[in-house]
Amino acid sequence: MNDLEVRELRYFVAVADELNFSRAAERLGMAQPPLSRAIRQLERRLGVQLFERTTHRVTLTAAGLTLLDEARSALDAMSAAGRRTRRAASAAPTLVVTAKPGLAAGLLRRIVDSYTALPGTPQIEIAVSGYRQQADMVRDGRADVALLSSPYDERGLDTEPLITGARVAALPVGHELARRGILH
Repeated sequence: MNDLEVRELRYFVAVADELNFSRAAERLGMAQPPLSRAIRQLERRLGVQLFERTTHRVTLTAAGLTLLDEARSALDAMSAAGRRTRRAASAAPTLVVTAKPGLAAGLLRRIVDSYTALPGTPQIEIAVSGYRQQADMVRDGRADVALLSSPYDERGLDTEPLITGARVAALPVGHELARRGILH
């Protein structure tokens, strides 16, 4: 088997995301027949069926699910390599930190202050993003660091706990649940 090509992975991920060849082709800016041929060719080269196709439905096979996870990781890594290389070559390199609005604002300020006090450190850029985008931003190179709250998808990330804290339920005074010691 020959190595997989980036184009093939992009085509495959688009079809897997859409579970529809026509919508995937539209998303990719191409006609549907060449996309279908490319996927069939990929399946022949791999020697496995990636999609179950019926006249009304497309679903991923077990092999397709495996390739989807690997393809996403590979595409993220390639994207990250390009972005990080360009950022490292810039005259003023920056460290991009992503955080959810309002999340650990005091912690973020202390981290930034400590980091920028070190001599020769790159400038910091704060990228505000939603909870679901933060890990993806690190994986695909749009950010170097994310301040996350559990739970999150750890795939492809090195993590270091910064703080741990109890989660609490806030209830109005006098609410019947407030009288309980523990909520389940």
